[in-house]
Amino acid sequence: MTLRLLASSVSRRLGVALGAVAALTLSALLLVSECAYGGDMGARYKTCECLGLEWELYDGRAADGPHKTVCVGIVRSRTCYRMTGGPIVECPR
Repeated sequence: MTLRLLASSVSRRLGVALGAVAALTLSALLLVSECAYGGDMGARYKTCECLGLEWELYDGRAADGPHKTVCVGIVRSRTCYRMTGGPIVECPR
């Protein structure tokens, strides 16, 4: 009898843990998006306003490569520039 209760308790905990992992994975997929990108060698540059945590992946400017960040949260707005600090242009979809 106690073995059966122990097995059902472990099964219930495993189900709750798997549900929590699935919920975290789904929320991470929905809330992580590219925020800033570009700006190398006079290329187009995109920025955003992030409600949450903006995390810098890399920043290799000039000949080294572009600047890139991701937003863990909600992106409120995006702004695209012809070049870093240059005139504002329409963002590509």
